[in-house]
Amino acid sequence: MAGRVPAEKYEAWMEARTKHGGYAGGKEAPEHYVWRSMHARCRNQNRKDYGSYGGRGITVCEAWRDYAAFLSDIGLRPSPHHSLERVDNDGPYAPYNCYWATSSEQQKNKHNTVRYTNGVFAGTPAECAAHLGISRALASYRMKAWGTYEKGIEWWPVQKGV
Repeated sequence: MAGRVPAEKYEAWMEARTKHGGYAGGKEAPEHYVWRSMHARCRNQNRKDYGSYGGRGITVCEAWRDYAAFLSDIGLRPSPHHSLERVDNDGPYAPYNCYWATSSEQQKNKHNTVRYTNGVFAGTPAECAAHLGISRALASYRMKAWGTYEKGIEWWPVQKGV
């Protein structure tokens, strides 16, 4: 970029990128990337994933328009295996609704994740298999073949939040 624009414009551009701490040594911090992507998903109608976020009413709280406020509220990412998760998948990106989660934690919180219950235990198919001490493959087979995870005990789908 320095070769295409005058040096003073390049320096101003670099200062704008680094003043909030999202870039160090020319490299974007993981938290800044998450922050930037969060805004793009909710506000950029040209993104392919806009329909799943901004297109269905997911917003970013006003305070989090500022990267420093976002970082102050959410903190540093605990590990490279964590990403930003919303407690209420239909709610906004806001301090009360977000935390750092692993991908397995996020899979449980998807709006299309099916949960099953036998009236005593409720969970995702993987959690039900673990509860019963069987493999996920066996649990899947039983549900397809028998319509339940255990013969003689009814398991039925439950809606999220139930």
